[in-house]
Amino acid sequence: MELKDKAAIVTGASREIGAAIAERLASDGARVLISHHAEPELAEANAARIRARGGCVAVMEADLTSVQANDDLVARCVAEFGRLDFFIANAGITVFATMMETQESVWDALFDLNVKGAYFGARAATRQMIAQGWGGRIVFSSSVAGIRSPAALSAYSITKAALRQMAKVVSAEVSPHGITANAIGIGAVVNARNLATEPDYAEKWARYNPLGRAVYPTDIASAVRFLVSQEAEMITGQTLVVDGGWLTGGRSG
Repeated sequence: MELKDKAAIVTGASREIGAAIAERLASDGARVLISHHAEPELAEANAARIRARGGCVAVMEADLTSVQANDDLVARCVAEFGRLDFFIANAGITVFATMMETQESVWDALFDLNVKGAYFGARAATRQMIAQGWGGRIVFSSSVAGIRSPAALSAYSITKAALRQMAKVVSAEVSPHGITANAIGIGAVVNARNLATEPDYAEKWARYNPLGRAVYPTDIASAVRFLVSQEAEMITGQTLVVDGGWLTGGRSG
């Protein structure tokens, strides 16, 4: 297992995409710290699944809108596993609203977690990686909404565009230390939230995507797995889009 003895933090890993990323990294040998906010049952259930398959995992609750919480998260990873190799900034919230509908409180909540949390999490991770002296990987969860900008996701889209730029800015700063920073441009993903509002969500997006099927959390996990691998050591400052081809030729809903 290539990731044996590596240590990873995955934020927002109590459910869906984050949970799939944590499971994938652990299945390939990494020791994983699952970060969650106010979802202890879901986080522990994911940890239990990972342990049942022989993986090594720890769980920490953290409000990542706090700079100190991000610092504490990295400190906990080092205390548990003795190191930090991969930081996956996946935690985020989605709010469907146009510009005219967006309240100040919604704007603040989106930017506090999606942008501020990712930025200061990456900073805390970078400090540790530099101190260790053997490089590392940072991956941000962005979205195709930050590229194509659907109107009903106004403020959310701006935060996800910011994460694409964050990958570039962070990459320029950390590259001399052997650290890469990239983003995943996540397409429409089949998850519990989307299925609750649209039971035919998977079938709909199978029609919209040129590749003929919807995107699942495991597809995102595979992309993250590649970006943390040795094979991706010369890829940095990029956004890897995982959307079934929707941006290149798909129809909108």
